[in-house]
Amino acid sequence: MMPTGDFKAFESTKSAMMEIIGALNCDANKIIGIYGMGGVGKTSLMKAVAKQAKSKMFDEVVIATVSQNPDRNKIQCEVGEGLGLRLPEETASIRALRLAARLKQEKSVLLILDDVWERLDLALVGIPCEDHNGLKIAITTRSLDVCSEMGCNVNIKVETLSEQESWDLFKQVAGNIVDFPDLHDVAKQVAKECGGLPIALVTVGRVLRNKELSIWLDAARGLRASRPMNIKGMHDKVFSCLKLSFDQVQSEEEKLCYLYCSLFPEDYDVEIEDLVRYGIGEGLFSDMETLDEVRNRMQSIISNLKASCLLVNSNKKGCIKMHDVFRDLAISIATSNDYSFMVKASSGLKEWPARIQYALRISMIDNEFGILPSQREYPELLLLLLQNNRNLKVIPDDFFTGMTALEVLDLSHIPNMVKLPTSLSCLTNLKTLSVENNHLKDISVLGELESLEILSLRRSSFALFPEQIGRLTKLRLLDLTESQIGVVPPNVISSLSRLEELYMWQSYSHWEVEETESEERATLAEVLSLQHINTLHIHISNINCLTKDLRISWLDLKKFHIQIGGNFRLRPASRTSMSFDMPDQDTIQKPIIDWVKKLVKKTNELSLVCGKDLWILEQLQAEDVQSIRFLDIQRSGLQNGFSLDRISHLTELHVSSCSHLGEIFLPSVSYPANPVPCQLKTMHLEYLPSLKTIWTGVVLSSCFESLTYVKVEYCMHLMNLFSSPLAEALKQLESLEVSDCEGMETLISSGNEVQADVIRDQANLVNKHGVSSESEDNKTFFPRLQSLKLVNLKNMRSFTKPWMLLDFPSLQHLTVTSCPDLKKLPFGPKSLQMLKEIKTERKWFKELGWDNRKTKLHLQNCFTGA
Repeated sequence: MMPTGDFKAFESTKSAMMEIIGALNCDANKIIGIYGMGGVGKTSLMKAVAKQAKSKMFDEVVIATVSQNPDRNKIQCEVGEGLGLRLPEETASIRALRLAARLKQEKSVLLILDDVWERLDLALVGIPCEDHNGLKIAITTRSLDVCSEMGCNVNIKVETLSEQESWDLFKQVAGNIVDFPDLHDVAKQVAKECGGLPIALVTVGRVLRNKELSIWLDAARGLRASRPMNIKGMHDKVFSCLKLSFDQVQSEEEKLCYLYCSLFPEDYDVEIEDLVRYGIGEGLFSDMETLDEVRNRMQSIISNLKASCLLVNSNKKGCIKMHDVFRDLAISIATSNDYSFMVKASSGLKEWPARIQYALRISMIDNEFGILPSQREYPELLLLLLQNNRNLKVIPDDFFTGMTALEVLDLSHIPNMVKLPTSLSCLTNLKTLSVENNHLKDISVLGELESLEILSLRRSSFALFPEQIGRLTKLRLLDLTESQIGVVPPNVISSLSRLEELYMWQSYSHWEVEETESEERATLAEVLSLQHINTLHIHISNINCLTKDLRISWLDLKKFHIQIGGNFRLRPASRTSMSFDMPDQDTIQKPIIDWVKKLVKKTNELSLVCGKDLWILEQLQAEDVQSIRFLDIQRSGLQNGFSLDRISHLTELHVSSCSHLGEIFLPSVSYPANPVPCQLKTMHLEYLPSLKTIWTGVVLSSCFESLTYVKVEYCMHLMNLFSSPLAEALKQLESLEVSDCEGMETLISSGNEVQADVIRDQANLVNKHGVSSESEDNKTFFPRLQSLKLVNLKNMRSFTKPWMLLDFPSLQHLTVTSCPDLKKLPFGPKSLQMLKEIKTERKWFKELGWDNRKTKLHLQNCFTGA
């Protein structure tokens, strides 16, 4: 996870890499230790090794981060994900058994355990080191002692860069400015102070790039004068080099956001939204008018911190990460008197530390507390994070009494806590409170927190949404996503007059119909009355709840997920979405129809359960639906397909349970004279019993040129999936899944479009000895196809009609199950280049006919069983 971009192979790192490759090739070596000081580039080196090993040495290569405070569950999940295995079981021992069984399925696998600090019991994790001859393990660590404790067969040290290598890397990052006569000498001094550590060279080089001479001189002086930090496994010069990057950060809010990231456990995916909400709580963005402006500012901050190497990208959407060395730096700065942090995240604490006398910010995330102590006196404490303390059962009623300055509090993921302490009412300055993933009987005490601006109760449950919440008149964000909240009383939501964002997705839908005399529940009129609302996630189960007086403010929403009618399985991923279980148009009042159509014009995702037709889309002009990127059609009486010019802007299409639909796509009026490029990337078709074809007519190369994923299931009368011209147009297709299509006979039907000479050429590919030639003339469909799954296709006889040899040059994974009439695989030589596995029934595989013995032997080596 070194923030230098691509791995740079210098002579010193090449030497280590060759030594590692050699050790992996030796059968006697089961565990290889790679050690070196923090920041020397061990992780980047092993990622480069993994890339080479995956292509030439092992069937599977998996990387998992262990970190200073190992979390067995996290390690198991990372290894499982690397093997395509989900481990939802709660019990660690069951996860270990399943993981071990999955690892044993691989003939050869390299498991890289990164950032190991102490002996890790591999058996407890589920790593069958002793009884899997094809399994090899490589660990990275700062300490040679850890290599010994792990029983490594060979230990390889990653050395620092030579002086010349250091200068070459530094010059590459800092730019040619370092060769200017007035800068050259001081630049050489600065590079030397980095001690040959890539992470330091890259960080300092980026900081000083294009800077004036005076800044270079000051940096050189600061690096020479720095004092050692005495951090285990860390070069004395590293912190002074990295701190230079921190010192160059211009604003205090950027510095604090960086330090916030150190509050979380090592190697943690830090949600940027958490940083936004904590920052608002501490008043970092008081000059911003809206929450969206704060998010934009935070994105700018994150971008600056990444450019300074202080943060790196996460693989998880909406998250950011810290390199472990930069986290060490952040903690050393944060715990100084300037910031007064106390960071004890994932420290295995069972009791509250007795020595905390003064702190402004405390993180006790993910510890093993069973109960917290009575009243703590932290009169200046601003932020307290207690989330993920899963063993915690009780917070004493007086615990918060001495924390009256507290502005940010997180009590999320404490599943055994059933009651909030009464001393919460003392937190009169609290602005951000998160109580997510909890099951609480009573949350009425929250009504005392009248300074609250951010309140998140997502994925929690409580018997009653209390009337006291209506006192929170300063509240700007209320998040109830996926919560079970019983009944929302009347006049509560309308009292939240400053509310900008309301999230009630999959939490509440039973709004009161206005014409009734009942006053037991809130009406939608309350939501409509919110003058500052710009983000709304809401479910309306009964269309009669929609008032005729639909405020224009709802049309000014910047972000919305509005679901009207029954339950939808799809979760919105865009800024704007609508899900509409549509009754017939003549049963809906005109103001509501007009309102729906206006919102559709701003919608990115649209899910429709449509009845007899698609009146919403049909009444809009083509230009009015250009914002829609994802379209989901369910249970529609639709008979004709979609005109290409009206859906050319879509990137994803899902059509399900439309019993009369016979064709998916129709050419536009101007097609093919003026073809419309199609942006569609994903298509999922299911339960379409009348479907006969996906597309008819002329197909140009621009048709479906972006399509990468196709899934078709339960389309009983679909005999051929694609015509030959359509198949040829799918140049970008990467994944194809076809299942439970009873009438399916072939994937690709050539019909009259394949000339006799082409078929003759295909026949000539098998010579008199029954061996395929190495001709380049095999038909190539789907040149980028990586995964092909064919499941329960009882009548499928061949891939193409007529049969011909095919090349799938990118195919890696093939699954064929319950296809009894498919007697032959039409693979030409190029189909074998990338193939890694075939999952199918052993009996079916043995009975396959072959034209080429070489092909048969290669496919047998890839066979893994169903």
